[in-house]
Amino acid sequence: MRRTIGSLASLGLLVSLVNPCTAGWPEMKHAMGRDYARNNCWPQPFRGMDANSVVAPFEIMRNNGWREHNTVGGALFSKDGLNDAGQLKVEWIVTQAPLNQRIVYVKSGRSSEETAARVESVQLAVSQLIPTGPLPQILVTDIEPTTSSGAYQTRVSRAIDSSTPVPRLSKFTGLNAPSQQQVAAPEGK
Repeated sequence: MRRTIGSLASLGLLVSLVNPCTAGWPEMKHAMGRDYARNNCWPQPFRGMDANSVVAPFEIMRNNGWREHNTVGGALFSKDGLNDAGQLKVEWIVTQAPLNQRIVYVKSGRSSEETAARVESVQLAVSQLIPTGPLPQILVTDIEPTTSSGAYQTRVSRAIDSSTPVPRLSKFTGLNAPSQQQVAAPEGK
């Protein structure tokens, strides 16, 4: 209490001796008020920034996953444009993907002419699926999606099916047998 009174008295003396305009009093008063308010509400202003810094890498990973999933790779093109699997992939992207992820990525070709032909065939497929209204974006990417052939996937699936054991119950051991306690006969019999 003494310290507070002493510091207030010395502050009052300082203010009375020095012209407030030349001493920077308004700026200092504002800074003290700002610092007081900031110290008293400390975690709140920074929680949003902290949360965003934690979530940002996951958002980037999620968007990269969608980009890889929505990429029409080189295996989905033939000499004439999109093959049947490519048509189905584009149809899924345009009709089934979440609205904010309906972006078709086209894997670039070996030359600019090949890339342009790929983009044109994808644009044609998209315009057939959506004849009116806004069309989804079609972007060129250099990232090839991870894929494998249908023959390989069939072999893997058949190997899993053939190696899965037949489900069977274990032998009854009597541990779960009903109790053998005697039950009294009902009265009257």
